[in-house]
Amino acid sequence: MSADTQSATFMLVKNGIDHELRVFWDFTWRDWSASLIPGMMYTMAALRSLTPAPSTAQISRSLAYAFVYFLLYIYAFDIANQINGVAEDRINKPDRPLSSGRVSIQGAYIRWYITTAAHLLLSALLGVLPWCILWVAITVYTSFYGGDKHWLTKNLLFMSVGSLCLLHASWALVTPLTVREWRWALTLSGVFGVVANVQDLRDVAGDKVAGRQTLPIVLGDGTFRGVMVLSLTAAPFVCWGLEFFRFSNFPGKVCASLLALSMFYMGFRVLHGRTKQYDHQTYMILTYIYCGCIAVRMISS
Repeated sequence: MSADTQSATFMLVKNGIDHELRVFWDFTWRDWSASLIPGMMYTMAALRSLTPAPSTAQISRSLAYAFVYFLLYIYAFDIANQINGVAEDRINKPDRPLSSGRVSIQGAYIRWYITTAAHLLLSALLGVLPWCILWVAITVYTSFYGGDKHWLTKNLLFMSVGSLCLLHASWALVTPLTVREWRWALTLSGVFGVVANVQDLRDVAGDKVAGRQTLPIVLGDGTFRGVMVLSLTAAPFVCWGLEFFRFSNFPGKVCASLLALSMFYMGFRVLHGRTKQYDHQTYMILTYIYCGCIAVRMISS
């Protein structure tokens, strides 16, 4: 092979890799704070819980596995979700790869099949296959079989079960689940599934085009905001009653108090939201609070 041929081949491969990395970023960047970041953080919490303390090699290996696992976790979901939502994305998120025309539907399906297969294979090798199968199942139901059309399945089912899949896979990558971890993950996931309805405030126009019955559409803007303010401000008290925010160490108590205050701030934002961009930022803050809850679990491990 001549030097020119080698150079051309190298550039072709490089450009292909660069293109796929850009496509991956364009599909997923909005969702890292609800997927990759909390998944990695909860794996760290599991590592901190080990006795004796894990070796540097075990920490590096576990975090590397978690990183790849949750890249596939969110990529497979976002491709499926955006295949299903091209029409609404042309209104709500016109910069996305499919709605902007940068990626074809056929190309998206090919990437989804490959990514989903890789995700299932990796999960089997890592011993978390049941949680991956459940995640793939609810992704398929939500994206291709109408699960996204009603607020009950779109948020209460998908967001809560999806959170449980994330948390349990994160922990099981390191060590077996315990009763305590089940209770902790169920509490966080259940509360998150309720308050995650906030995300639909930013997408009302596109959701109407898609024929969705989200809570802002069903209840109307004013009533929905009132319901969500009550839900958000009640969440810290519910968590306290379920012993989710009860920590014996001082850092844990401080962080739990800050998280409770942040939920009151969320209620304030929901009540005063008037623009799509403001409501989007409100939902993003909720995903940061979700990460904060996991950070407290890291401190208390």
